[in-house]
Amino acid sequence: MIFPCDKCGICCNHINEIPELHLYDLGNGRCIHLTDNNLCDIYEMRPDICNIEVMYMKKFCFDMSEDEYIKANVAGCNALKQKYKE
Repeated sequence: MIFPCDKCGICCNHINEIPELHLYDLGNGRCIHLTDNNLCDIYEMRPDICNIEVMYMKKFCFDMSEDEYIKANVAGCNALKQKYKE
C-alpha cells in the first residue's frame, strides 16, 4: 500500500507543529521548500520525517504493519484537512 497523497499542501503549510522541521519554517508555518503548486522543491532530498516510507522503515516497522502505518497517516492527514479546511 502506498500513501495516497493528493498534494493539497496542508501538511507543508503547518510545519510549525512539527518541531523537527523548525529550520524549514518561513515563520508562518509554511515550509520554505513548498512551491506555489504544492509540490516540494527538494522532494528527492526531503527530510526523513517528510518521507512516509523512510519513517516507516526507520521507526514504525517494529510496532505495526505497513498497512496500519499508512492508515494511521491517512487518518492524520484527514484530521489536518478537517482542522484547516477553508
